[in-house]
Amino acid sequence: MRQARRRRWQRGQETLQAVLVVAFMLLPVLFGIVELGGLIHVWIGQQSAAAIGARVAGERGEDDAIVRDRVAVELRAAGLDPANVQVTVSPAYVRWGQPITVRVTSRRHLAIPFLFSRELTLASSYVGRGEVNH
Repeated sequence: MRQARRRRWQRGQETLQAVLVVAFMLLPVLFGIVELGGLIHVWIGQQSAAAIGARVAGERGEDDAIVRDRVAVELRAAGLDPANVQVTVSPAYVRWGQPITVRVTSRRHLAIPFLFSRELTLASSYVGRGEVNH
């Protein structure tokens, strides 16, 4: 009788340990995977917007409203809010064959339960070539 009661108590203890392992070890891993997937999604969207921006800036030979609008359209298509993203085009004016760089930067909050929480800066840049002779 005592052994049956002891086994039942031991099985209950093993179940409790398994629940705690899942809650405190595997759950942060799952949240980390989800958070990392979200960050990769944002980075890919930014990279795409920077590439389109560099192509348009190279075609136009300068940083203007058309370049910025095209970057904003690409960010929206990726599900990102252009108001939360900083776009830098340098130099502002290029000639034929000169490089023009578009850099897209945003700040994101990364939080993984039980592990850490921090602010991250995601930056994407792309270089195009001027296709216009001013």
